[in-house]
Amino acid sequence: MRKLFKYDVAISVAEEDKDVAKQIIAELKKKRISYYYYEDHVARSWGQYIINLTKDAYGKHARYVLIITSRIYVEKYWSSMELQIAVSNMVKGKEYVLPLRLDDTPVDGISKHLVYLDWKGNPEEIARILRDKIKIEKWAELRAELRIYLWPFVLISIALIVYFKSRPVPRSHLPAPKTDKIRIAEVPAMSSNENNAPQTLFKRSIDTFYISNTEVTVAQYRKFCDSQNKGFPPQPPSSYEDGPVRNVTWYEALDYCKWVHGRLPTEAEWEYAASAGQAGRYSGGNSAAKVAVYGRQKPVTVGSKQPNAFKLYDMTGNVAEWCDNWFDSSCIWKAVRGGSYNSKISPVNELALTYRTKEHPDIRNPYIGFRVAWNNH
Repeated sequence: MRKLFKYDVAISVAEEDKDVAKQIIAELKKKRISYYYYEDHVARSWGQYIINLTKDAYGKHARYVLIITSRIYVEKYWSSMELQIAVSNMVKGKEYVLPLRLDDTPVDGISKHLVYLDWKGNPEEIARILRDKIKIEKWAELRAELRIYLWPFVLISIALIVYFKSRPVPRSHLPAPKTDKIRIAEVPAMSSNENNAPQTLFKRSIDTFYISNTEVTVAQYRKFCDSQNKGFPPQPPSSYEDGPVRNVTWYEALDYCKWVHGRLPTEAEWEYAASAGQAGRYSGGNSAAKVAVYGRQKPVTVGSKQPNAFKLYDMTGNVAEWCDNWFDSSCIWKAVRGGSYNSKISPVNELALTYRTKEHPDIRNPYIGFRVAWNNH
């Protein structure tokens, strides 16, 4: 694990030479290099033992110690203390102490073979060299850490690949079925199911029509927006290309339908197509788990559950679907059918074929999508 340093550099300097330190500090600030300089930490230091502060700053928490040496520096007590602590933490083969000489005064504890820089009134250059050294050191530390953890990571990755390749692929992660137009033959008025219970919306006969076997996907709607130079409606974070498009207003859904030379289904068309002319609570049977995506936090790939007898997917669950009709005579709300991925079946069965909800046609709702219907010509 890499050591985390509080400071990139700690600056050790005699009081009389602090003007040099302040020039360098000004450049360090511009380059966003973290530093320790005792005058900038007066409030934090007040009341603490000086020796502890010195050990922390020049011994534990700094990546480098910049020692600004001079004749005065070697004569000062605290300068020599800072120097001793810095030198005692030096590790063979690792740069740690960086001497910056103001004059030629030799400094005990610093080898004459240690590379140094001379002060030439060049604070920007000193700060730049420091920045480059810090970058090099950080990259070296990161590479060393990566080498330590590389093999465990490789082994874990291989294990995960083997696991995911060997287990059955969830239906929700399989490619979406090909979108097709399904022909729905005309239905006489007051059509009945096998139990002779009249379908409530079939007070008028339904002409032969076609309907898409899947809900319109994110990818399909994106293609429409791109071709028409329309803004793509923002999708929730849980969306993906083969999932149903959401946050589409009724008017936007209608525009898409017109683009593919279709329209939105009426409620009567939708309900008959969903029932496939059979008795059942849901589109495709009486088992919600087999035919509907519901009680979840997000939708799944369209066509992930079993289709109904007309080969239509997700007529119940996944996302609720806009219908062409106004919900009532006020002409304020549009009808929405089918229930969605967050619907419940108790205490109210929100997936039931006859269950109706409403929404304002201008609203964007993360639970509502749509499918397309076409006339028989």
